[in-house]
Amino acid sequence: MLIVAALGALLHAVPAIPPAFAADDPALGKLKGMWSGTFEQYSHDTEGSFPVKLTIDAISGTEFSGTMDWPSFDNTRTRVKGMVDGPLIKWTETAYLRGENAVLHGLYVARFKADNEIAGDWMDPKHTINSKGPRFGTPGGDFVLTRD
Repeated sequence: MLIVAALGALLHAVPAIPPAFAADDPALGKLKGMWSGTFEQYSHDTEGSFPVKLTIDAISGTEFSGTMDWPSFDNTRTRVKGMVDGPLIKWTETAYLRGENAVLHGLYVARFKADNEIAGDWMDPKHTINSKGPRFGTPGGDFVLTRD
């Protein structure tokens, strides 16, 4: 019993580490809007540089939703669901809204590089994706997006 009380006192004495984004953090609001850039793919027998547009239109707590547009892939549009996890911005394409020339269920893992720029890796869904692991799956591409 004494050990439990000491542990409880110790936990209350350690200051909490603030997350990079809290639900009411104005930085989270910086995500909302349109982001355009280039996706460099090197998987699924496709290598090249492709234009992409990410639109984040709804934020709730640390989760967000929106769309991705792929003009080079027969103007395909996908539904996006994501979350902010500390300094990481993660999302996946969950469904086709128009066309079907994008790979669904890959994991995008990005960070803010500046107020108007995010960059990161796309983890290929043909491999096991462990969102808690150190590499979050196997990289199949990378991207840089800037706010429109």
